[in-house]
Amino acid sequence: MNKNACIIFDIDGTLVDTTESYNKAIKKTVKFLVKYIDKSKANLGNMVNEELIFNIRKSGMFNNDIDTSYAFVQSILCGPPKKSDLLSFMANIIENATSKGIISVENYLSDYSHARFTPIKKLLRYPGSVKTSLISRVFDEYFYGPQLFKKQHGTNPKFYFGKPLIENDSLLVRNSTLKKISNFFDKKIGIVSGRSRIAAQYSMKSMFDFFDMKGSFYLDDEKREMGKPNPSALIKSIKSFGVSNAFYVGDSAEDLFMVQRARKISNLDIQLVGVCASNARSNQIRSLFVSNGTSLIVKNVNQLPNILNKVKTQF
Repeated sequence: MNKNACIIFDIDGTLVDTTESYNKAIKKTVKFLVKYIDKSKANLGNMVNEELIFNIRKSGMFNNDIDTSYAFVQSILCGPPKKSDLLSFMANIIENATSKGIISVENYLSDYSHARFTPIKKLLRYPGSVKTSLISRVFDEYFYGPQLFKKQHGTNPKFYFGKPLIENDSLLVRNSTLKKISNFFDKKIGIVSGRSRIAAQYSMKSMFDFFDMKGSFYLDDEKREMGKPNPSALIKSIKSFGVSNAFYVGDSAEDLFMVQRARKISNLDIQLVGVCASNARSNQIRSLFVSNGTSLIVKNVNQLPNILNKVKTQF
């Protein structure tokens, strides 16, 4: 048992496989809105694939999947009409994405075609809540489904009434893993995740109870500026446990950048545990972790109890 440290988890891609939920919500949102706004480009709405989603996320500034959807919708509607040209165009936008996130995408597209970009931005009204922004509403209607959407937002859906994509979430972590980790850290176990609390509880089911609510932050329920890689939520989470040593377990570039920023502006000793499955895409993130000094890297979160036992003398 370790009383001098805590452990904080990301959810998406770490505790829960979201390939068939959040990723599908991005694809369906883009396809719907491209056709809704410009029927002449409807055939381009289905061009978003796993590779494009991965590439924009690895920039570290697209933790919010509605940001990702917005970037794709704007790029398709503002870009060249031929699919082959558009793929190169979108790859170039992603390659030039900066720490400003969607603002860097907007600047690129506005320079490319201000006449196309401006009316689309006005129509989508993003960033904004589901009550004001078309793209926020469409995305969350697909992801949450009718009942959960109303529970999260207090209003009925307008565009989608089918099966919730969140139901496609699958757990990556075992109950026995969380039990061992919770015992190891004397129940000082929290969450800092980009999703809402409602979505976290829905997908984590009974395992949600392992986590201390005072030390958990659900960034979709917070102000936009609190989103990753902003380190504020992580710092608050760690301090809520009354310790200065912590592990953060995540699988993405924004998780790495958040930990780095937290270290820089606080006196906390935070180690990132990088979760990287054995595939070509994860190997790119693994290389990013290694090049930035991440010493703890696991293929899946269920390896953590054994790893923690080996490094426990550090705390």
